[in-house]
Amino acid sequence: MFWKKAAPGGWTQIAARTMPRTEHTHIVAVDILPIRPFPGHKHNITTLVGDITTAKCKADITNTLRKVSSQAAYDGKSGSNHHTVDLVLHDGAPNVGASYDKDAYEQNEIAVHALKCATQHLKAGGHFVTKVYRSRDYASYLWVCQQLFDHVTAFKPKASRVQSAEIFLVCQNYKAPDKIDPRMLDPKHIFEQVEG
Repeated sequence: MFWKKAAPGGWTQIAARTMPRTEHTHIVAVDILPIRPFPGHKHNITTLVGDITTAKCKADITNTLRKVSSQAAYDGKSGSNHHTVDLVLHDGAPNVGASYDKDAYEQNEIAVHALKCATQHLKAGGHFVTKVYRSRDYASYLWVCQQLFDHVTAFKPKASRVQSAEIFLVCQNYKAPDKIDPRMLDPKHIFEQVEG
């Protein structure tokens, strides 16, 4: 399991509290800000500081998963694409500004990066949960998720303000296709671009 936007650590704690406690359970939490430590916690938790939109962060995630996964899951071949993760949670958000359209585009663009990361690591049948903004690009993002997962459900948590445009998509049962058209995971292709 791993996700972006894990600082200061609340989602990590909730996941650790609710996940089955086995020797094989491992949480990888990623954020651009440092994540507070979890001393004495019974789950294995690795925290990474990085921006999921960068090649370095993506490589750090892959390398971390290689380290924590069994030899059966990772054969050590350079560049091989292994699927070892049961769940990816994404709660990332851009720094909001004065333009709602620009903020919504950037939020959904980050969600595409998280989805791309999920497609690289999720097991067949795995799950993905992401925060998106309801905007003119929402239907496009929803369509992409529906091509990759058997079930996609929109969910508005009680903790989210009613007037907020944020909503979560719960994507269940990853189809794990052999090939994915790269345009499906390219924000410039699937979304209308916002000037500025």
